[in-house]
Amino acid sequence: MEHTLRQILDKLDKMEANMTTKQELEEIKANMATKQELAEIKAELEKVKANMITKQELQEVKANMATKQELQEVKANMATKQELQEVKANMATKQDFTLVQQAVLETNEIIKKLETKIDSHEKLLTLLSHRSLEHEAAISSIRFILTK
Repeated sequence: MEHTLRQILDKLDKMEANMTTKQELEEIKANMATKQELAEIKAELEKVKANMITKQELQEVKANMATKQELQEVKANMATKQELQEVKANMATKQDFTLVQQAVLETNEIIKKLETKIDSHEKLLTLLSHRSLEHEAAISSIRFILTK
């Protein structure tokens, strides 16, 4: 019987070694989440998943983004505010353009008048040229008559 008691005591010792104390149980409860807390964590995890992008979406974004080098090239090719102001200062205004347009129209009128006068002078020169030829012919005939 003593042997049986000994076996029972051994089994009880083993059971006691495997059992937790109330304090250990309270610590476990304190560290564990409740079902409600677990549900809240799952819901938050779903929100995070919904806001995350896939690897493919990330690759697409990367493909559409400019590199630092491309950005530097764009910056290098852009005009500064000062350069833009200089260009603006050198550009003609609408008023300047109107004045230039007026001058062009006036110049066109002058050219047309000059062309008309040149045409008139050409006609006059042609007429004088014909008269000169007629006079030379007459002089030539008079010389011919006088020399006979």
